[in-house]
Amino acid sequence: MKKLPDAEFERRIRAIQKKLVEHGYDAYLVHCNEADQANVRYLSDHWPIFETAGVIVPKEGEPVLLIGPEAEPFAADRSRIKKIRKMIEYRESAEPEYPDIPVSSFRDVFDEVSGHRGVKKLALGDYSILPMPVYDGVKDALGGGGEIVRAEWIISDMRTVKSENELAMIKEAHRISELALGDVLNEMKPGMTEKQALGIVYGSLYRHGAEAEGFPNYVFGGKKTRNAIARATYDKIEKGKLIQLCIGARYGGYSSSVGRPVIFGKMPSEMKKHVQFGLDAHLKTYEWIKAGVVAQDVARKYLEFFNRNGYGDCYLYGPCHGTGIIEVEKPWMETSSSYELLENMTFMADTFFTCDDYGFRWEDGFRVERDGCEPFSSAWSKVIEL
Repeated sequence: MKKLPDAEFERRIRAIQKKLVEHGYDAYLVHCNEADQANVRYLSDHWPIFETAGVIVPKEGEPVLLIGPEAEPFAADRSRIKKIRKMIEYRESAEPEYPDIPVSSFRDVFDEVSGHRGVKKLALGDYSILPMPVYDGVKDALGGGGEIVRAEWIISDMRTVKSENELAMIKEAHRISELALGDVLNEMKPGMTEKQALGIVYGSLYRHGAEAEGFPNYVFGGKKTRNAIARATYDKIEKGKLIQLCIGARYGGYSSSVGRPVIFGKMPSEMKKHVQFGLDAHLKTYEWIKAGVVAQDVARKYLEFFNRNGYGDCYLYGPCHGTGIIEVEKPWMETSSSYELLENMTFMADTFFTCDDYGFRWEDGFRVERDGCEPFSSAWSKVIEL
């Protein structure tokens, strides 16, 4: 199975409509761009290029995919939503005028989805990435009597617990990532640039069947490993310098990550002690996971583990964040997280350690089970000296 069945998308639309009726909303609008395509892809399977896109779900009737003026044939080829409307608000950021392409307005769309009754109370699902052209178009179409309500929770709550089909996609993405990790460990050499090593990663991901990379994969070394987030550079990989690898495939719309610290040669004793502690903390996290556990209890035990071992200053965040269509998505497990873990929630165990000269992360996906958790990857879960 390389893609989810149509029935999965239809079920999602109906579940949202049920929430709209329960809360008195006329319609639900979600947005995406090329980097964060999650909610639009979740409802339509469309992933825009250059342009942005939206989906509007009315409380009754059929949803509509909203796209930029160039994307119609591309969107029609992959969208599970049959109604598609071209709109200037979703054009690419260079803002071509498209004088010869007929487009719809938000007034047109609101009139269509409401059966000519108008949208008065619009629930919004992507406040943090909504661009001003879309917001202005929505405000103008609603008029003075309309209301926008932030309602990210409607779709984020749905995305948190995965179906069996979604779990199959995530597991396959992790399998591919493990294969690519093996390839780069075998083929990477001192003297290569980080970008050359990254080329091995990407070639391997696609060779083993990935739809795409799940995020800008990590290959960087030396002091840059202290960065929680970074990109590969033209710096050369050096023997005796720690290298951070985070390898992540996307498959069937779902992302993965397998993160490992690596070195050519023997690790200095202090570094090896740190890396082993990070792995111990990583594996310890799994012991605290099961359905019914409150997320903040896991985070507090994780922080206590760092403090108890004398590494409180080396802690940045942790221990887990949600994963699915996007490699990092809601919810996080933080010391302030009061929600309970539910069966088939999926997370990344993301163990990050930083000190003066280097840092590293161990990362693997897992799903919550009734009495524990199921890791999606475990290959090379050891101190890796090449």
